Amino acid sequence: MSQFVADFESYWTDEFDGKPYGTAGLLANADEADIDVSVVFQGGVPDDPRPGNAEMMEAVAGEPRILPGCLVNPTMGPDGLADLESCVRRGARTVKLMAAGHRYRLDSAAVDPVMDLARSLGITATIHSGSHLSGCAPEYIAHIARNHPEVTIIMDHMGYREWVRSAVQAAQENANIYLGTTLIAAAEPYTISEIVLSGALGADRIVFGSNAPGGIATHGVNGIRMAGFSPRDEALVLGENMRAIYDL
Repeated sequence: MSQFVADFESYWTDEFDGKPYGTAGLLANADEADIDVSVVFQGGVPDDPRPGNAEMMEAVAGEPRILPGCLVNPTMGPDGLADLESCVRRGARTVKLMAAGHRYRLDSAAVDPVMDLARSLGITATIHSGSHLSGCAPEYIAHIARNHPEVTIIMDHMGYREWVRSAVQAAQENANIYLGTTLIAAAEPYTISEIVLSGALGADRIVFGSNAPGGIATHGVNGIRMAGFSPRDEALVLGENMRAIYDL
């Protein structure tokens, strides 16, 4: 039986690199990388994500290999919450927080209502990580995790690259944080395997993501396969953890 591969973060867009993309391009990209299931968000980070969420949700409706996600700008208050509820009714499985694009800090009070709603809706939160200046530091994500322990959090980019150590510490301290391999899997996969081989964090807390189409999905998958994981750990990272998180 072939290895199950699931992508926790890829993007839907009408065009990419000057060529048509859309749902067909997304699935073709997944096929090339032998990805079975993809969690998909709208491309770009508009101040008001609602139109983009609606367009993407309509475009991927009924496609069994796509799990749609909903980008929310917490600074929109009730309007953002209402859109999240609408997206979930239409099949969204996770909420995406992108503080760097929406210009807020992840540890601000505006995030709490979104996370409370995610808990009540029974969905995960996919959260962009980066620098303190961008509002996305792993320490801020740890703050969210402590305040909302019932919500499973996937930290994309796992602090790539200057903040990997802080990302690992956040996951060590909060059992609801999983580290996502977007970009780092393709660029520096041995950073990921070293975390596991050193005993800092188990492979059961790391999930594969491609960041496609901006990230090259085949490079990400191949990076994990070449990084020196045991067969069991490789299977966990590439898909089995996602199978458990999303009940696939």
